[in-house]
Amino acid sequence: MKRITYKTTVAILGLASLTMMSCNDFLTLYPLDKVVEENFWEDKNDLEGVRYGAYSQMGGTIEKFIAWGDARSDAYKYNFENTYSSDYTDILEADPDSTMGIFDWGGVYTTINFCNKVLAHGEEVLAKDPQFTATEWQQMKAEMVALRALNYFYLIRSFKDVPFTFEVINSDEDAHTFTITPQMDILNTLIDDVTAVAGLAKSRFPSDKDTKGLITNTAIYALLAEMHLWRGALREGRGFPEDQVQEDAQKVIEFGQKSLDALALQNQQITNSSFDRNANDKDDFGSGLTNALLIKNDDMQSDYNSRSRSIEVNSYQATFERGNSEESIFELQFASSDYRESAFLRSLFGYSADKHFILTVSNDAVKAALNGNTTLYANDCRTWYSCVEAKYLDYGQSQASGSGSSSYYYLTKWMSSQFDMTTGNLTTNITQGYGTKSYHNWIIYRMTDVMLMMAEAYAITGEYTKCDDIVDAIQKRSQLDQTTGLSKSGSAREKTQKACIDLVMRERLVEFLGEGKRWFDLVRYAERIGGGTKADPREPEYMDGSDGVKAMVNDYMAKGYYSKLAANLISRMNNRYGLYCPIYYRERSANDYLIPQNPVWNREKGDNNNQSAE
Repeated sequence: MKRITYKTTVAILGLASLTMMSCNDFLTLYPLDKVVEENFWEDKNDLEGVRYGAYSQMGGTIEKFIAWGDARSDAYKYNFENTYSSDYTDILEADPDSTMGIFDWGGVYTTINFCNKVLAHGEEVLAKDPQFTATEWQQMKAEMVALRALNYFYLIRSFKDVPFTFEVINSDEDAHTFTITPQMDILNTLIDDVTAVAGLAKSRFPSDKDTKGLITNTAIYALLAEMHLWRGALREGRGFPEDQVQEDAQKVIEFGQKSLDALALQNQQITNSSFDRNANDKDDFGSGLTNALLIKNDDMQSDYNSRSRSIEVNSYQATFERGNSEESIFELQFASSDYRESAFLRSLFGYSADKHFILTVSNDAVKAALNGNTTLYANDCRTWYSCVEAKYLDYGQSQASGSGSSSYYYLTKWMSSQFDMTTGNLTTNITQGYGTKSYHNWIIYRMTDVMLMMAEAYAITGEYTKCDDIVDAIQKRSQLDQTTGLSKSGSAREKTQKACIDLVMRERLVEFLGEGKRWFDLVRYAERIGGGTKADPREPEYMDGSDGVKAMVNDYMAKGYYSKLAANLISRMNNRYGLYCPIYYRERSANDYLIPQNPVWNREKGDNNNQSAE
C-alpha cells in the first residue's frame, strides 16, 4: 500500500508544475492535467496525496498572508536598513501598486484547486477502493471543504471581491472568462458550505503533528466563528437589520464554545504525545468560559518576587518554541525532516548580523494598546518576550556590550529565550537568533484567538461583563503577578459597545503580535463602522465605508509609528476598497481584463494597454 507523507507530496507538486506551465498566475501549478489524471484516481492514497499537497501548497503562501493580513497595520514599521524589499515601505504607507509580486494570489488558488480536486474525485475513489470507507470519505470531505473555505476567506479579507468557483481548473481556457464575485456573496456561500460539514471531520489524528497540523472539528468551529464575526461586521457597516447582526454575534459565541469544547476533548484523547501535556498547570483565570483553560506560567510570580534570573514563560515556550501545544487549534507544520522550512520568519522578522529582516515592531502601538500603563507594559511577559530593542544588542552583541544607536524592536516570538532580571527592572539577553534556517510552525488558530472572537461578539450583544472577563483572563495569564488584568485595572472602565470593542482590539494587538492578524482586525473594525457620504463604487445600495476608514486610522493607525501620516492614510485609502489589496496586474491581463481592478488602487503601471475596470 502506498504511504503518503509531506515528503511525497513534493513529487506530486512537481508533476503538477510539469503539466501546467502558464503565464496566468491564477492557473500556475494547478495539479494534474486531464491526461495524467486518467490513471491517477485509483485509491484513497491518491486522494491523500493531493490532500497533503493542499497543506504543503498553503505553507508556501504564508509570507503573502502576513503581508496582506498584518504588514499594513499599526503593529510594525519598515526596517530602513533593509535594502532588498522596498515594496514594503509603500505597502506600510498605504501606497501599494498592482505590479508588486506580493499581491500575486496564484498560490492560494492552487491550494483551493487541490481541495477542489479531492472533493471532485472522492466519490469516484470511494467506489473503486474497498479499503476506503464512507466514514473516511466524510471526514476527508469535511476537512477539504473547510481548508478551501479558509483559503477563500484569506482572499476576501485581503482583496474583497475575487474570482470564485468550486469547479476544478485544468487549463487556461477553464478560467479565461472568470470575473469577480462580491465579497458578501462568497462569505455567505462559505458559511453555508462549512456549516454543512461542521462536526463531520476527525476530532484528532494518530499523531500530535497531524492533530494540530490538519483540519479537525476544532478548527472548523473556529473558522465558522471567525467567518460569522466578519459577516456581522460587514452587515452592521452596511446597515443590515439589527437582528441579522445579532444573529451573527450569537453564532460566533456558539461556534467559539464548540471549538473550545472540541479542543478540550481532543487534548484528552491524545495519549501518544512526545511530551507530557499535563506537565503545565492550567487555569481559566476567571474567563467565564467552559473549557478555556490556559497554560499557566507557573513560576512567574514567585520568580519575580525573588528576583530569579531566569523566568520561564511556559505558555510562550509551549505555543511558539515547541509548537503543537494544548492551546493550538490549527498550525501549518514546518520541519527539517519534511524538508519544509518556514523561511518567511527569517526574511520578515529575522534577526542576524546581516540586518536584512524587513519588519520591526512598532513599540509605540504596543504601549498604546496597554493604555500607556507603564506598570502593565513592564510586567506583561508578552512585551518582552515578543520584541527586543535592537539598539541595545547592536546586531548580535549582548546588551552589556551593545553600542548600537538604532531604535528597532525586532520580533523574538519564535526564538528560544531566557529573561534576566535586575532589581526592579526587566532586561532581555538574547543569545539565539532565527539562525540560517527556521522550522517553526505557523499558527492559524489558537485558543486565545477564539476567546477574543467571543469577547468581541459579547461586545456586540451588549454582554459587556462577559467581554471584560475574557480579556481580563488573557491579561492575567500574561502579567508577572498573574492577578492583574487590563480591563479591571485603574478606574472603572466605561461599559459601552465601543469601549469593549476597543478593549478587544487592543488586547488582540499584543496577544497576536507577528501572527498575521492585525490588519485583518483593523479592516473588520472599519467595516463594522462603515458609513460615508458617497455610494459604494460597486454596490451603490450601500455607503462607501469612508467613515470606517477614518475611524480606523484615527483610533489605531495614528497611534503607531506612522502617526504623522494619518491624514495621508485616510486620503490614500479613501473608502473601504482602500482597505484591501490591488489585484496583481498579470491576473487582469491574462484574462483580457475581465477581472476589474480595485477602484481605489486603479493604477496599472505594468500594463502597457493601461486598461482598467470602472
